[in-house]
Amino acid sequence: MKRLLLIALAAAACSRPAPDAPADYRPDDESFSATLPGGWKVDDSPAETRKASFFGPPAGPAAFSEMIRVSLHPGTTPEAYRASRQGLPSPLKETEAGGAKAWEFLSDAEFRDPHAGVKKLSSRFVAIPTPKGLYVLEHSWPAGASAGREAFEELLRTFKPKP
Repeated sequence: MKRLLLIALAAAACSRPAPDAPADYRPDDESFSATLPGGWKVDDSPAETRKASFFGPPAGPAAFSEMIRVSLHPGTTPEAYRASRQGLPSPLKETEAGGAKAWEFLSDAEFRDPHAGVKKLSSRFVAIPTPKGLYVLEHSWPAGASAGREAFEELLRTFKPKP
């Protein structure tokens, strides 16, 4: 997890900018669609489970300090995914994403930033079971900071996996 986060944060520097206004987003494999936050950077380079990562917000004192990631995990369940997370994740709570039944949990983790020492990260995970596997939508931000929840809420509201 720590290594993946560092890779994801490094990828933010190499990612391409998103449209200035919110726009419908589909990765190259068209595995899902959702409204992309306006101005956020996108990294949709191929990865084992990651379909796309978005980095933002595009302005303000915490510019590009948040990450939203969409990944697909074949052959797992919300319970198994939650158990695989580091730290002490919160209990699963039933919710909804894109009109589908989903489960969410929160988790805090630490990772070593080579430039700034140990950092704490807060994350909200929403797991959506589908016939193709478990889609996990993750929103991460520096622990103790107030996260801009609007972008993630819009992604959750508009998320549609390809049938």
